[in-house]
Amino acid sequence: MTMMSPLNENLETMFATRFTCKRYDPTHDVTDEDMHTICEAARFSPSSFGLEPWKFLAIKKTSPLTEPLREIAWGMKSNASYTIAILARKHMEADSEHVGHMMADIQHIAPEDLAARKEMFASFQKNDLGIADDPRLMFEWSCRQCYIALANMLTTCALLRIDATPVEGLNYEKVNAFFAEKGLMDPEEFGVAVMIQVGYHDPSHIMNPKTRQAPADVFTFLE
Repeated sequence: MTMMSPLNENLETMFATRFTCKRYDPTHDVTDEDMHTICEAARFSPSSFGLEPWKFLAIKKTSPLTEPLREIAWGMKSNASYTIAILARKHMEADSEHVGHMMADIQHIAPEDLAARKEMFASFQKNDLGIADDPRLMFEWSCRQCYIALANMLTTCALLRIDATPVEGLNYEKVNAFFAEKGLMDPEEFGVAVMIQVGYHDPSHIMNPKTRQAPADVFTFLE
C-alpha cells in the first residue's frame, strides 16, 4: 500500500475513532456556531432531483419538550445539547405543492420548462422507482433521503470533535402524534424519519473498541 496523505490518514482516523455516544456530559454544551455548521451540513445535503423532502426540529436539552419526548423515544440519551428530529415529507408526487414550489421558486426552472421537468420526475417515480401509486413507498423514499442528511450531520460532528447519536429507538406512532399535538408537524404532510442527538460524551463512560468487518468482506472491486 502506498503512503497515505495526511488528509486521507486524518479522515480514516476520524471515521475509525468516532462512535455512537451512549452517555453525555451535562456540563459541556455545543456552541451556537458549531450547531449552525451541523445544521448547514444537513441543509446542503443532496436529495433526489434536489427537492429536499425534509424538515428539521432542533430541540435544546433545556426545552420542555425534551423529557416528554424521552418517554416515548427510548433511544434518546439524557444531557445531549440538542435532539434533532428529521421529518420526511409524505407527498412528493410530481404534481404536489412542495415539488412545484421547489422547482419554480427555489430552483427557478423556467415556466416553459417546468411541465417537462415534472413529467420527467413523474416518470422516474413511476417507471424507475415504482413508488408513484403507493403512499407508503413514497414516504419511505423520502426517509431514505433524510438519512443522507443524517450521515452528513454525523460526519460534520466527527470533524468538529462533537459526539453524536443516531436515534431510531422510538415509538414512531407516539412521536409523530406528540409533534402533531404540539403543532410542530402536520401529520398529513410529514412523519419522523430518524433523530440525531449531539453533544459531548461523559468522559467517565468507557467505550468499547469499534468493531467492523474486514474490507475484503464488504468491498468488491470490478475492473
